[in-house]
Amino acid sequence: MTELSHLFSPIQIGNCEIRNRILMSGHLTGFAEFGLPSDRHARYYEARAKGGIGLIIMEAVPVSPHGYITPFAVQGWNDDIVPGFRKISDAVHAHGAKIFCQAWHNGCENSSAFSKVYSQSCSDVPSCAMGEIPTVMTEKDIQTAIRMYVDFSLRLKEGGYDGVELHFAHGYLPQQFLSPYVNNRKDQYGGSLENRMRFGLELMDAVREAVGKDFVVGLRVSADELVPGGLSFEDMKEIVPIWDQTGHIDFMDISVGNYKSIAPMIAPMMIPPGPFVYASAEIRQLVDVPVFTAIRINDPVLANDIVKNHEADMVVMTRSTICDPEMPEKAKEGRSDDIRLCVGCNEGCWERITNYLPITCAQNPESGNEGALQIQPATDIKKVMVVGGGVAGMEAAITAKRKGHEVILFEKTSELGGALVIASKAPARSELAQVVRFRERELKRLGVDVRLNTEVTPFMVEQENADAVVVATGATTIDDPRPDVVGVEAAIEVGEGAHVVTAEDVLEGRVETGQKVVIADLQTYMKGLVTAEVLADQGRDVTVVMPYAMRVTGKRYDMDGPTHTIQVINLTRKKVKRISDWSVKKAMPGKVTIRNHYTEEDEILEADTLVLSFWRKSNSNLYYELEGRIKELYRIGDCVSPRRYIDAVDEGYRIGMGI
Repeated sequence: MTELSHLFSPIQIGNCEIRNRILMSGHLTGFAEFGLPSDRHARYYEARAKGGIGLIIMEAVPVSPHGYITPFAVQGWNDDIVPGFRKISDAVHAHGAKIFCQAWHNGCENSSAFSKVYSQSCSDVPSCAMGEIPTVMTEKDIQTAIRMYVDFSLRLKEGGYDGVELHFAHGYLPQQFLSPYVNNRKDQYGGSLENRMRFGLELMDAVREAVGKDFVVGLRVSADELVPGGLSFEDMKEIVPIWDQTGHIDFMDISVGNYKSIAPMIAPMMIPPGPFVYASAEIRQLVDVPVFTAIRINDPVLANDIVKNHEADMVVMTRSTICDPEMPEKAKEGRSDDIRLCVGCNEGCWERITNYLPITCAQNPESGNEGALQIQPATDIKKVMVVGGGVAGMEAAITAKRKGHEVILFEKTSELGGALVIASKAPARSELAQVVRFRERELKRLGVDVRLNTEVTPFMVEQENADAVVVATGATTIDDPRPDVVGVEAAIEVGEGAHVVTAEDVLEGRVETGQKVVIADLQTYMKGLVTAEVLADQGRDVTVVMPYAMRVTGKRYDMDGPTHTIQVINLTRKKVKRISDWSVKKAMPGKVTIRNHYTEEDEILEADTLVLSFWRKSNSNLYYELEGRIKELYRIGDCVSPRRYIDAVDEGYRIGMGI
């Protein structure tokens, strides 16, 4: 058992004693109802408190309609929020955790499409995210904004919260005043560092005076904006001691970035764990208040080492506790193998919230659906046969077993995991293997009968005499791009002697490509992009041809913005060329023909090898052979429609729960 005593030691923050060093930072959930805190909020945060977390910082709540970036945030300027806050704080306190809330004003990073009022900021500099130009705040506007922060903090106190975190990070209003990247004012709130700090200092003073000494007040801080012309780490090391010396702040919660440099803030799996711990470690030497560290810390052992080494006083493990609310308790009890580790995929959390959907977790469908999705013991115990050991089949088997059914899982190959095993062979996606490993451990822990190297036939199904059959036979790779296979638009003519392979061939190491490689990327997800990186690492000259433009937001590509951004950065540094708005139409020895998506013009590219990165074809044969012959028959995952692993896990869970 790994020793984690530092992580599970108590800490004093202001007048508030917190039972351990694990916290969940403010993050939008999308659970608000008509601008008010909801029962869904209460259930969500209660689950984390019950799971053993020390501190919850509730999601960012806009204090003003001028900072209302999303249609489903809590409206912090509304007195009607107090009863909802009381319900949340009571639920959290009942399980021994403490709760603060993040006070948030987006400034120029606002959207009038949702707020129905204009944006406001220190200067008329356009938003990095929304593109809107804000109105320049007058001194009266500034004092009004400060008053709204104060009023919101008092509502929190009335609602039973233990403290407030003023959001000074990520390019929001206080950082806009502080940063020369945005602030070009000529009055007492702009120009010199002293002037640019004025708004923040006035805000801290006003909030502390209003809430008194018995209420925690802290800051979320970007230690480095990570953009040219923005606040550097050296700047922030000059600024944070001044904030500390006011005596008004009880903690500093260290992050990085603004909306221009958003990708590292929501670091995807290709960024190593704990990339910005150095920032909290240095700031901790400059201030007397406790310092928190954040970003991609998913392992309790790493978190314990950070505290032990005095690099931070508390560790933000937000996505980890979205993924597994019981992570703190499991770690404390020495059950590390039972922890469902976050892999930084961003599919259920960040990507959903940026698409204006309530958050969940790709690995844990119950996350964000507490109460609505909850496994109950089966009253009628059944024999359940699951055919296919990809993540959909594994999840269905686990869930059915948790209900108490007798479950047998069949897999035709020698290993579980299906398509995710192939994806995890790319270094950029290697952590996906953890998704499979966790489910393998759960199957073993629960005692599911797993039969590998077994291809199931209709006769075998009938011989098993199961009460319910779940078909999760996945999908097959497309290696034939003829029109009758992929459709006219995606079809590629392959001439005699052309070297054509699939992305799966490359990732699994089954083929050698030539020096010049063109990837026909029709899948619009990560497969083509990580295959390009693998080949570039082998020294190949790689060009990715895709019919859609790669945009920074990732909206055209089926991935979240930070994952997309980091992968594009990696490809650019490795000299991978990307051609959008074109499709590969013909492959011949030594060359391919590409066609413009809009003008229908053709061009020739040199290519020793063409790599097909297509979608996959559902493998539904067994299901259709069993249809009408099995009373309780289900079909889940890619054998229904090839999609992402968040869909596979969700379907496996819901079908398993419904049996």
